[in-house]
Amino acid sequence: MAKKKPSISSAKEKAWDAFSLYIRTRDCKEYAKAHPESNTGPEAACVTCQRVYPLKSLQAGHFIAGRRNAQLFDEKGVNAQCYGCNIKKKGATDEYWLWMEKRYGREVIDELIAQKHVTLILKAWEYEAIEQTYKDKLKELV
Repeated sequence: MAKKKPSISSAKEKAWDAFSLYIRTRDCKEYAKAHPESNTGPEAACVTCQRVYPLKSLQAGHFIAGRRNAQLFDEKGVNAQCYGCNIKKKGATDEYWLWMEKRYGREVIDELIAQKHVTLILKAWEYEAIEQTYKDKLKELV
C-alpha cells in the first residue's frame, strides 16, 4: 500500500516541532556552557526577562511577530522565551530588541525586518526536509 502524503499543515507542524526543540536545546546548551555551575538539567534564560527556565517550560519565540514562512524557521530570529514574555507580553518586544541588538547587531535586525512581509509558499516535502534538517542538527547538539 502506498504511503499517504502528509498534509501541508501536518508537515509544517512537524517541522515547527523539530525546529522549536532545536532552538530551545541550542539555547540550553549555550546557557550550560556559560553557567557550568548550573547542573539542574537542561535550562536557559529567557532572552527577554532573563529568568532561567527548564527546557520544557521554554518556548521558541519570534523576534518579529507573525508566522510568515520567511521568518518561521530563522535561527537568529527565534530564541528561547518563557510563556509569560512570549504569550502574555506578546513577545516583550522592547526587551527582545535590546537583546537582539546586543547579540546580533543592527544589521541582522534590519535583515529580519526586511523579511517581515515576505511570504513563502512551501510544499509538504519542503517542510519534511526542514523537519529532517532540525532533527539532524539536534542530534549534533546532544
